[in-house]
Amino acid sequence: MCFPSPILPQFPIDYRDEMAVVSLSNLADSLIVRIPDPHDIPPNWEVYPILGADPDEPEWRGEDEPAGVWDETTDEMVELTGIELQIPKTDLEPYLGTQVALRYKFRDESSLELSSDVLLMRIEP
Repeated sequence: MCFPSPILPQFPIDYRDEMAVVSLSNLADSLIVRIPDPHDIPPNWEVYPILGADPDEPEWRGEDEPAGVWDETTDEMVELTGIELQIPKTDLEPYLGTQVALRYKFRDESSLELSSDVLLMRIEP
């Protein structure tokens, strides 16, 4: 199963370079990482952002967010759309002047973890 790379709504990608340029001076507090819809992540899983070349051993791991919510009218989990994760600006500062790989990972209760395709970011002042 292939999961598309994350979207950075604050910094559109230059598809010729296939890299997002993230300017820290244009960030207030956090970089927003959007999960593309439809994302095919089961609604009972958690999703979180990661930084680093190796998705199995990321250099940085963000906060878990639910991929779905309980719907009391149907008594089932319902997939969320428009999921946005955040990376604090202070956590991006060590990458200033470098390229870093961004992905999102998700996991279920049994600890099965899958990751998205990579989005390369260049972090600038």
